[in-house]
Amino acid sequence: MAAQYRKKRRNAGPSKNEEKIERNRQAETMLRSSNSLGARYPEVRSLTVKLAFFGAQGQSFGEETRSFAPPDPCNFAVSCPGRCGVGSFDLAAKISAIVLACETISKSSGICQEKLYAGAVEMCQCRLECTIEVSYRPAPVAAPIPPPAQPS
Repeated sequence: MAAQYRKKRRNAGPSKNEEKIERNRQAETMLRSSNSLGARYPEVRSLTVKLAFFGAQGQSFGEETRSFAPPDPCNFAVSCPGRCGVGSFDLAAKISAIVLACETISKSSGICQEKLYAGAVEMCQCRLECTIEVSYRPAPVAAPIPPPAQPS
């Protein structure tokens, strides 16, 4: 005697996997559109970051200048050219602090804290010195408010 089975009822909507893919696509689009300098900091006209890298013994690994305009995408992560090969410096927090304080120029430095290889005690110690220059848009001038009319 053959068993009777009912057909499985299908959902009319998209599957969980399709919903997940769509959410990821929307998040990526949102990140791309809000990743420009103008979207992050509307009051900034231009941003220049001058980078200088130095080794543990003080040898120069090179210099680099990055300039950003309002439509340019912002990537404030800088990879370490030192011996570790995987380290990076993230300047986003420093740049946010500078813009929030309305500073026009700031100098800072950092040292790579990555280990030279897995299980090593010695750190990379590559040093980054950066100068960040920010130019701001002029503040809009508010129209003067006329005094209230005096009743006669």
